[in-house]
Amino acid sequence: MRMNKLEFFLMTFDLGRHLYLKDIVKKLLGIARLPADKKILEIGCGNGVGSKYILKIFEPNEFIATDLDERLVEIAMMKNKDTKAKFEVGNATDLRFLKNEFDAVTGLSVIHHIPNWKDCVDELQRIIKPGGLLIIKELSIESFETPFGRLSRRLVFHPYESMFRENEFLDYLKKAGFLICEHQPHNWLYFINDFFLVAKKRKG
Repeated sequence: MRMNKLEFFLMTFDLGRHLYLKDIVKKLLGIARLPADKKILEIGCGNGVGSKYILKIFEPNEFIATDLDERLVEIAMMKNKDTKAKFEVGNATDLRFLKNEFDAVTGLSVIHHIPNWKDCVDELQRIIKPGGLLIIKELSIESFETPFGRLSRRLVFHPYESMFRENEFLDYLKKAGFLICEHQPHNWLYFINDFFLVAKKRKG
């Protein structure tokens, strides 16, 4: 989905994203316990601020970050030009990568933006190695049913009609071949209710 001007501003406002995403990425590593030197893909990298912290905190051997918006990919490349990260335009429901290519896939509040989110889950299951991890922070439609959430629906575009409920998302992950390792609720300044999740691709 194409972002409106407010969404693009929020995605490129560095100060707010640095303060917010550093703690998010540290939390994700803490619950994922992923060793260093792994091959990691980030979906929905935005302006690359989260990517910077994934590189620093997760210490991957190889790191590729994708986003559907070519403008954000260009910004992310500039912000990370002195790192080993690789950035490219990519659709999280139809990625160019091989089956079982990545040790882990990360996403910082991305999948709820995708109308055909089940296709995204299936695609991530395809490219993650058996025993590999899906490491994400996500929102569900419940986040937009609170008073603040209902207000935000007037300001930002999301596929609200097709967005998953939290339990629906968890159930589909299991159906797609993942085991839920960690599932923790998260509340940001009492406004946004979301969750941290680590899921392992079943072996065999």
